[in-house]
Amino acid sequence: MSDYIKWISGQIEQLKGWGLIIPDEEKAFEILSDIGFYRLGFYLFPFEKRYPAKVHREHYLKRGTSLDTITRLYYFDFDLRLILLKYISRIEIHLRTTIVNYMSAKHHNNDTWFVDDKIVSPSYARSFSEVYERIKLSPYIKWHHHNHPCKYAPAWKTLEYMTIGEIMDLFDAISNVTSRLDICKAHGIRSIKTFDNYFTAIRRVRNRCAHGGVLFDYKANGAMTCKGPVDLSNLPDRTNLNGAIRVIKFLTSNISHNRLADLELELQTLIEGCKDDDVLYIAIKVASGLK
Repeated sequence: MSDYIKWISGQIEQLKGWGLIIPDEEKAFEILSDIGFYRLGFYLFPFEKRYPAKVHREHYLKRGTSLDTITRLYYFDFDLRLILLKYISRIEIHLRTTIVNYMSAKHHNNDTWFVDDKIVSPSYARSFSEVYERIKLSPYIKWHHHNHPCKYAPAWKTLEYMTIGEIMDLFDAISNVTSRLDICKAHGIRSIKTFDNYFTAIRRVRNRCAHGGVLFDYKANGAMTCKGPVDLSNLPDRTNLNGAIRVIKFLTSNISHNRLADLELELQTLIEGCKDDDVLYIAIKVASGLK
């Protein structure tokens, strides 16, 4: 027996020792070779006897926990990431476009308003060169500088290569409160504080999706605000994924009601597909608030 086979076989025995039912060891070998023992452990968590305690984990599982259920939870999470990332990408593009259009129209004689310390905070204007070190590596920005000798490409080009976190930093740096409120209102939000709260949630979920992080038991560092257009008042937990998804739905509806209908259908289809396994469905509902 090769060292590799011994290694994976040892992992199977460890899982069985924790109480996991493994109907097909050959399939288990394939799953562990694909997903990995450590990553699979994230999906064992809701089925542990000491759930939801995350400290001093003993890993022992509730009676009847099957690898089939664990694997289905993993693929549910995988599909959920793909769905959310698709719609968050639309929101991110809309945010970037809104800021470019509003600010460039207001400052139409200044195509690099994002580094003008009369328009953005002086500290932001001074430090933007650090952000631009990465942006200027883009082939399109390189091409711009090849044809136009200047320090920065215009806003409609530069902002295209900024991350959602960098875009939010720019939004927060805009000195004129009325300008920021106009951008908020373009997203159906009337408060800068609520806007920041919503987009902080969007950014965190987006980063987890983009980097393959576990999503179903997502917990925000702080609760989503109830003081906004998204009704979160009836949620028992405003830190879990359900609150963030409500915000994603709201911001998607502000872009297109057809896209909102698509998002709701994709999510409902995904969740309905888990309802034939009560253990799986309850685990998803408890961890994420989705149902």
